[in-house]
This record gives sequence, C-alpha cells and structure tokens, in this order.
Amino acid sequence: MIKKIVYLSVALVSLLFVISCEKDFREIGVNVISNNQFDTKQITLEVIVKDSILEAVRADNLAIGSLSEYLLGVYNNPDYKRIEASIIGQLGVVVNPQTVQNTTEAESGDEEDLDSIYVFNEAVLEIPYTSTRLENESDGKPKFRLDSLLGNSSIPMSLEVFRNGTFLNNLNPGDPTQQNSYMSDATYVESELLNDDPGFTYTPDPTDTLYVVERELSTGETFEETIKLTNSIPFLTVPLNKTRMKELFWDKFSDTEFASQSDLNNYFRGIILKTKGTDGSMVPLSLGTNAPRLKFYYTITRLDEGVVKDTIVGNYTFNFSGIVNSQYKMTAPQNAAPSNSFAIQGTAGSMATINILNGTELQDLRSQNILINDASLVFSIDTSRDTTKVPSRLLIFKNTGVGDGEQIEDSYTEQLFFGGFLGDDDDGKPKDYTIRITDYISNLVSGDSNENYPLILKVYNSRTDAAVVNNFVQTQINSYNWNPRGVTLLNHSSVNGEKRAKLIISYSEEKAN
Repeated sequence: MIKKIVYLSVALVSLLFVISCEKDFREIGVNVISNNQFDTKQITLEVIVKDSILEAVRADNLAIGSLSEYLLGVYNNPDYKRIEASIIGQLGVVVNPQTVQNTTEAESGDEEDLDSIYVFNEAVLEIPYTSTRLENESDGKPKFRLDSLLGNSSIPMSLEVFRNGTFLNNLNPGDPTQQNSYMSDATYVESELLNDDPGFTYTPDPTDTLYVVERELSTGETFEETIKLTNSIPFLTVPLNKTRMKELFWDKFSDTEFASQSDLNNYFRGIILKTKGTDGSMVPLSLGTNAPRLKFYYTITRLDEGVVKDTIVGNYTFNFSGIVNSQYKMTAPQNAAPSNSFAIQGTAGSMATINILNGTELQDLRSQNILINDASLVFSIDTSRDTTKVPSRLLIFKNTGVGDGEQIEDSYTEQLFFGGFLGDDDDGKPKDYTIRITDYISNLVSGDSNENYPLILKVYNSRTDAAVVNNFVQTQINSYNWNPRGVTLLNHSSVNGEKRAKLIISYSEEKAN
C-alpha cells in the first residue's frame, strides 16, 4: 500500500512523532522521519527535454490594468534571440485646452484692453526612464542609475514615433461579448512618421535630466527655458514635427475630435514608439506618473494696450493611457544552442517541454510501498554560454492542452519550497535551478492523479506567474512575459554526466522484517 505524504504546518515541527501501526507512516514537509522501521533512499530518474515553440506572448494591459514593465530598445545577446521592443499606446484626453487669443479686463478696470495671445512653441515625446537615485556628483548634481538596463548603451538606436492607424479595441471584434487581447507579434498600421528628425537615434543615458525649450512670444522675441522632471529623474526627449503636430493637435483642440476620450480615440488612435537596430540596449518603462507622454509647449503673452505686461509658459500633456501594448520583434540567435543543451528566454524567446516518469517508471514507483519525501527537478547551467544576464527564476507548469497551461500544485501548496530560483556555485557564479514538485509526484505515485502531463519550463515573469495573489490561488497560466533575459541549460544527454537535467526523488520504504 502506498501512503501519500501528510503535510502539517511548520509550527508543529517540534511536536512531530511517529505512529507506526499497520504499516502506516507519516512525514512532515520535506523532512524525512528517522526511525528503526523505515529506510530512506534516493533515485535519479531521466527526463526528456524538447524545445517548445514560442511565437508570441500576450502583450496588452486589458486584463491586468498595466504591464509592470514596457520594454523599449534593442537587446542582442548572440546566444539568444535578438529583441527589438516597441510600445503602442492610446493617449489620455486633455480637458478643454485653450489655444486662441482671449480678452479680459485690465487692472485699470477698462474692458477689452488686456489680450492673452497663445503661441505654440513645440511638441515633443517625453519618455521618463526607470531609475534609482545614487549619491550626488562632485558638483552637487544628482546622480542616477538606469534600472534593469540590458545590452550596450553606447550603441545608438533608431526611435521612430508613428501615428497609429490601427483602432485599439477593448472588445474582441469577432465576439464583442469577450474582452480583446493583443499578442506581442501583433501588427499595427504606421500611418505617418511624426519625428522632426526622421533619422533620430538615441542611447539611454542617466545624465539626461534636462531639456531646453525655445519659447517664443507673440512679439517674435524668444527665450530658453530648461525643463526638468520631478526629482530631476532622467528622461528621453524626441522632438516632433512642429508643423504636423500643430495641424493634428493644436489647431483642433477646440473641435469635436478632442471633446471626449472616445472622440480622441476615434480621431487619433495612438502612438507607436518603434525601435530598430541590430544591436543596442533595452530599458523597462512604466505607466502611471512616469508614463511616456506627448507634450505641447506654449507661451501666453499678455498685452495691455499693446505693451507686454507679462508672459506665462505652460504645456498640455497627453499621457499614454487606456490600451497600451508591447511589441517584440524576435530574430533568431547568432549562436544556436549546442546539441547537449537548450535555451530558455523570456519575452517571446523560447521555452522547453520536460517529460518525466517516462516508460514504466511511474508504474514501478506505484508498485512499491514507498513514501515520497521530496521530488526535485534540477537543471544545470551550460557555462560555455553567456551567463552574465541570466534570469533570477524559472517556472515549470503543466501543459494540460487547455489555454496556456496550469500551475503545478506545489506552486501554491508549498510556496516556500517550490523554488525555481537561480543557484550559485562556491565562487558565486550561476550554477543551476532547482524546482520542487513533491506534491505533484506524490499525487501521481499514490494514484490520486493519473495525469502525467508534459511540463513546460519558462522564464518566470514577475507578477503574472505568481500562483497565489492576495491569498487567492490562480491555477491558470498566463502567457505574459516582459523579462528579456535568457539562460542555456544542459539537457538530458548522457554527455552531460552528473550535470544532465534530472528528476531526483527521495523516498522512505519499510524495512524488511
């Protein structure tokens, strides 16, 4: 008779005791009970690793409010797919923007002698970087580090700002009763280029903390104003074509196209931030207070009987909001993984199928009177490949054939032990990933489950891959992934020796009388 592990809370560990009656035995968590009636043994079983085709991942914010990170830039690690990451987003409407001259009562009390004349100065796309404040520079200026930057930030990349010609719909056009979704390989109509400089390039730079706007008065006089963001955080500024932006926005602010959010969405369907290049760097962006935005800088000249009384400077800001999607253009790696290893990469990179308990192995385990103490999948890193930017965690889940898959029960029954985290060797270098699937194996061996599904190994995506959120279990897998890192692991090939991919099972069995 096979007995399944009974898990008690950690708080009761000090009160553990063994009751041995009619060949029943128990084990707490993953700690094996030691007594004179049972032996503890370990077996290593082979697994079979196969590449799993990954063409795209879900890349919209409709179901989750916002992606935690929107990637922008080019990341080219020769051992993995090259990623060119772009962003497509709607703009939030500005309420009642003023652009025309108006007349008010002057301080003298005379009517219609104080004129306010609006002058459109320029339009830019402003992209705040996600950054961390460090100690000040020697001259007292703030010093920043760009967070999670990957690649070579010294290589210029192309950034094109397009008017989006694709209507972004909340509802599925094929079935309006269902919410819409957009994949990372979705295509969008690039209706017109809005850059002032069509050949605009940039490199992410933590010292980019200001932008100089040339202000112009109605009299023709000009002056410069230095623009800084809150806390002087670094940001990228892309100048846009002044003439065209005036036609598309400034001249229409008082028209019906800007009367409501719906009107704006129908008229101007959003912005495409498109990066291109064979190499460069990638940074994550966020929405909220530091979302990318269009800014229209203007100056108000106030005249009293033709004499300049004062000058007011301002801007109208259209933040990225509503539907905001990521787009990943993936290009095959320059260096294919060796035959004895396989690559795992986030975004729309690559996954792997892991088959366990092959042949008669499951039946052999079921035929024995054993207790499963621990079951762990171990994947060693192929150190012949680049290991400088490997993911901190991997996830394994069941390929049930329904939707995107289902969480393994250990991910929510044993959250503290499930693992999947990067392990280091004695020198602090990346070594392996260990994932505990004790409950899953116990259920199969005990016969409580007969579904030995193929397993899928992928880069863990923070937030969407958590099995438990606010004490609520989420068993369904979502295909979101905005983690661009990759790692090469050794497969089941015998040439890998002890470092081959494997399933290690620790169990207890009754001693022979």
